[in-house]
Amino acid sequence: MKKTASILSILLALLMVMNVTAFAAGGDGGGDKLLTLVSAKVGDADLLNSKVAPGSEIVLTFSNNVTDESVLAGNISKIKVKTADGSAADSSVAPSKTDRQVFIVTLGSLAKGDYNLTIGKELAAKNGNTLGEKVDIAFSVKGDGSGTGGGNNPLDVVSVKAGDSDLEGAELEASGNITVTFSRGMTDNQAANFEQIGIYGADGSKVDGVTYTDFKKNDEGNSYTVLTYSNLEGGSYTLKLGADLKANNGNTLGAEKTYTFTVKGEEGEPDEEPTGFQAFINAVVNFFMNAINAIKTFFAGLFA
Repeated sequence: MKKTASILSILLALLMVMNVTAFAAGGDGGGDKLLTLVSAKVGDADLLNSKVAPGSEIVLTFSNNVTDESVLAGNISKIKVKTADGSAADSSVAPSKTDRQVFIVTLGSLAKGDYNLTIGKELAAKNGNTLGEKVDIAFSVKGDGSGTGGGNNPLDVVSVKAGDSDLEGAELEASGNITVTFSRGMTDNQAANFEQIGIYGADGSKVDGVTYTDFKKNDEGNSYTVLTYSNLEGGSYTLKLGADLKANNGNTLGAEKTYTFTVKGEEGEPDEEPTGFQAFINAVVNFFMNAINAIKTFFAGLFA
């Protein structure tokens, strides 16, 4: 009897220990253990330091239920995509429809560049556990977007070239092409932008007849237009890019940029060789001119 009572006492003690443990865990098995980010992927690739396309979906998987209604709104507000300078970038966050541990971040039509996905340290699981520290994941976007999602990234001039050479200081033919390349998408404001681009002569007058191609993207994702000019007279010229040139994201060049170049002048016709008769006449004239000069010199010395 005593042996049976002893066994019952041990079993009762074990049950009490188990109940206390379950209570301490908050009924969700989490206890004081921090919530963790298990993975951040685009397709099968890790997001960290990867290069993704605009519009990509980033799948964030956590160690516990983070999409319950009790924490959903707060958690969505703590997941953000930012540009390299810390500005908000176009993106959306939504819970997975099939997995309570997963959020899906959908990128907008982001321009080529560097970005960060940040997750605030207070992002919480249903059981109350939090990340405890901020998560910051760097990645970049390829240059095949429209260039409309660049946040506050500034507009800049990548290059201005005549053929393969820089325009500044170049000597060009009277007719040719100049390619101007910008760092941002430029397709939304073409008509106004072309008014901001012009070739000017040394007298400050704008050259007429210059044409522009529609903006296109090169292999690096930068926008460019080709200026075509013809029949320029020899001399000095300046290509001016106006301060109000505007990218698709609304940012402008901010200050006028100028590039000076010269155009070759027309070479004169070579002197014709004199005919035989003309050469004889020239020789006779030269003989008499030399003789007259010699006589003048003689008499000048005689009466000096």
